[in-house]
Amino acid sequence: MTVSQAEPLELEPGEDLLAVARASFRGAAAVTTRATFALGSGRMRTRAFHVWHDAAQSSGLPPVTADMVLAATDRRLLFGRPTFWGRLPKHYTGAVDYRVISQIVAVRHGIVTGVAFAFTDGAFVEIEAIRARRLRHLVEVVDAHLPH
Repeated sequence: MTVSQAEPLELEPGEDLLAVARASFRGAAAVTTRATFALGSGRMRTRAFHVWHDAAQSSGLPPVTADMVLAATDRRLLFGRPTFWGRLPKHYTGAVDYRVISQIVAVRHGIVTGVAFAFTDGAFVEIEAIRARRLRHLVEVVDAHLPH
């Protein structure tokens, strides 16, 4: 069950926060590098994000921002918006129940670590991070909670 709603989500009573990581849409690092030397660089990144976002939402991911915070709990994976000062979000914008994730894998590609979510309906979504130690830990936590 994917949850995405207009109301902000919070932790449910008794729900434990186990891991938190920052990530971006798949391809963010490459498009940001290319856009650095081009005119209209912000538009290039925004355009690439919208293409990824449309595919990600149709695959089962809730609406997210180009740069996101993922929070793994003992029940679900929460998605939120990064705060200006780098603190944890007080509210999350969407959630994915672990029962709809069949597999999660982290793979390093040079300086970027990519994470792929495979959903039980056969769809998949990828995200990435450059500083990825926390993201790899989050993947381990989520994988341990998946119904195998």
